[in-house]
Amino acid sequence: MGGLNKLFFSLLLMAASHGQAAQLNTRSASPTATSTPVCPAQDISFFIQQFSSDEAVQSLYTTIQSAEFPVMPLVQERKDNALLMRLEDVTASTARVNLTKPDSDYLVSYYFKMDDCWRLVSIENQSL
Repeated sequence: MGGLNKLFFSLLLMAASHGQAAQLNTRSASPTATSTPVCPAQDISFFIQQFSSDEAVQSLYTTIQSAEFPVMPLVQERKDNALLMRLEDVTASTARVNLTKPDSDYLVSYYFKMDDCWRLVSIENQSL
Protein backbone atom coordinates (compact mmCIF):
# COMPACT_ATOMS: atom_id res chain seq x y z
CA MET A 1 0.00 0.00 0.00
CA GLY A 2 2.88 2.39 0.83
CA GLY A 3 4.46 1.77 -2.57
CA LEU A 4 1.17 2.42 -4.30
CA ASN A 5 0.80 5.76 -2.47
CA LYS A 6 4.33 6.76 -3.44
CA LEU A 7 3.65 5.87 -7.07
CA PHE A 8 0.39 7.82 -7.06
CA PHE A 9 2.09 10.82 -5.38
CA SER A 10 4.93 10.72 -7.92
CA LEU A 11 2.45 10.64 -10.80
CA LEU A 12 0.60 13.62 -9.31
CA LEU A 13 3.85 15.57 -9.00
CA MET A 14 4.81 14.81 -12.59
CA ALA A 15 1.37 15.83 -13.86
CA ALA A 16 1.46 19.04 -11.83
CA SER A 17 4.97 19.85 -13.04
CA HIS A 18 3.99 19.18 -16.62
CA GLY A 19 0.87 21.36 -16.24
CA GLN A 20 2.89 24.26 -14.79
CA ALA A 21 5.50 24.02 -17.54
CA ALA A 22 2.81 23.96 -20.21
CA GLN A 23 1.10 26.90 -18.52
CA LEU A 24 4.37 28.88 -18.48
CA ASN A 25 4.99 28.11 -22.15
CA THR A 26 1.47 29.21 -23.02
CA ARG A 27 1.85 32.49 -21.13
CA SER A 28 5.16 33.42 -22.72
CA ALA A 29 3.89 32.65 -26.22
CA SER A 30 0.63 34.49 -25.66
CA PRO A 31 0.17 37.71 -27.66
CA THR A 32 -1.50 39.34 -24.64
CA ALA A 33 1.76 39.18 -22.69
CA THR A 34 3.10 42.12 -24.69
CA SER A 35 -0.16 43.99 -25.23
CA THR A 36 -0.92 47.45 -23.90
CA PRO A 37 -2.16 47.52 -20.30
CA VAL A 38 -5.84 48.11 -19.72
CA CYS A 39 -6.72 51.69 -18.75
CA PRO A 40 -7.57 51.79 -15.01
CA ALA A 41 -10.64 53.98 -15.71
CA GLN A 42 -12.10 56.19 -18.41
CA ASP A 43 -13.81 58.38 -15.82
CA ILE A 44 -11.24 60.93 -14.63
CA SER A 45 -12.24 60.82 -10.96
CA PHE A 46 -11.83 57.04 -10.82
CA PHE A 47 -8.61 57.26 -12.84
CA ILE A 48 -7.16 59.83 -10.42
CA GLN A 49 -7.96 57.56 -7.47
CA GLN A 50 -5.90 54.80 -9.09
CA PHE A 51 -3.16 57.12 -10.36
CA SER A 52 -2.70 58.87 -7.01
CA SER A 53 -2.41 55.63 -5.05
CA ASP A 54 -0.20 53.45 -7.26
CA GLU A 55 3.31 54.26 -8.48
CA ALA A 56 3.08 51.60 -11.21
CA VAL A 57 -0.04 53.28 -12.65
CA GLN A 58 1.79 56.62 -12.53
CA SER A 59 4.69 55.12 -14.43
CA LEU A 60 2.44 53.64 -17.12
CA TYR A 61 0.30 56.75 -17.64
CA THR A 62 2.84 59.59 -17.52
CA THR A 63 4.14 61.01 -20.80
CA ILE A 64 6.69 63.36 -19.22
CA GLN A 65 10.20 62.43 -20.25
CA SER A 66 12.72 62.18 -17.39
CA ALA A 67 9.96 61.96 -14.76
CA GLU A 68 10.93 60.49 -11.40
CA PHE A 69 8.34 58.30 -9.74
CA PRO A 70 6.16 58.71 -7.93
CA VAL A 71 5.36 61.94 -9.78
CA MET A 72 2.40 62.58 -7.49
CA PRO A 73 2.71 61.90 -3.77
CA LEU A 74 0.99 58.65 -2.84
CA VAL A 75 -1.79 58.38 -0.26
CA GLN A 76 0.39 58.02 2.85
CA GLU A 77 2.70 60.88 1.90
CA ARG A 78 -0.28 63.14 1.22
CA LYS A 79 -1.74 62.17 4.58
CA ASP A 80 1.58 62.70 6.40
CA ASN A 81 2.02 66.16 4.84
CA ALA A 82 -1.65 67.25 5.05
CA LEU A 83 -1.86 67.63 1.27
CA LEU A 84 -5.29 68.02 -0.28
CA MET A 85 -6.09 66.88 -3.79
CA ARG A 86 -8.80 68.55 -5.89
CA LEU A 87 -9.93 67.80 -9.44
CA GLU A 88 -10.33 71.04 -11.46
CA ASP A 89 -11.14 72.21 -15.02
CA VAL A 90 -12.46 68.87 -16.27
CA THR A 91 -13.49 68.56 -19.92
CA ALA A 92 -13.99 65.47 -22.08
CA SER A 93 -10.29 65.42 -22.96
CA THR A 94 -8.42 67.42 -20.30
CA ALA A 95 -8.31 67.75 -16.53
CA ARG A 96 -6.20 69.38 -13.85
CA VAL A 97 -5.53 68.08 -10.36
CA ASN A 98 -4.37 70.62 -7.79
CA LEU A 99 -2.41 69.48 -4.78
CA THR A 100 -2.49 72.05 -1.98
CA LYS A 101 -1.55 72.36 1.66
CA PRO A 102 -3.90 74.42 3.84
CA ASP A 103 -2.49 77.60 5.37
CA SER A 104 0.54 77.55 3.08
CA ASP A 105 1.59 78.66 -0.39
CA TYR A 106 2.00 75.05 -1.56
CA LEU A 107 0.33 74.44 -4.93
CA VAL A 108 1.27 71.84 -7.52
CA SER A 109 -0.93 71.33 -10.60
CA TYR A 110 -1.01 68.07 -12.56
CA TYR A 111 -2.37 68.27 -16.12
CA PHE A 112 -3.99 65.22 -17.71
CA LYS A 113 -5.07 64.57 -21.28
CA MET A 114 -7.38 61.84 -22.55
CA ASP A 115 -6.26 59.75 -25.50
CA ASP A 116 -6.92 56.01 -25.27
CA CYS A 117 -6.63 56.60 -21.52
CA TRP A 118 -5.90 59.52 -19.24
CA ARG A 119 -2.22 60.47 -19.17
CA LEU A 120 -0.26 62.95 -17.11
CA VAL A 121 1.23 65.39 -19.62
CA SER A 122 2.70 68.12 -17.40
CA ILE A 123 3.29 69.28 -13.84
CA GLU A 124 3.44 72.88 -12.73
CA ASN A 125 4.79 73.77 -9.30
CA GLN A 126 3.22 77.10 -8.39
CA SER A 127 4.37 77.11 -4.78
CA LEU A 128 5.93 80.28 -3.49
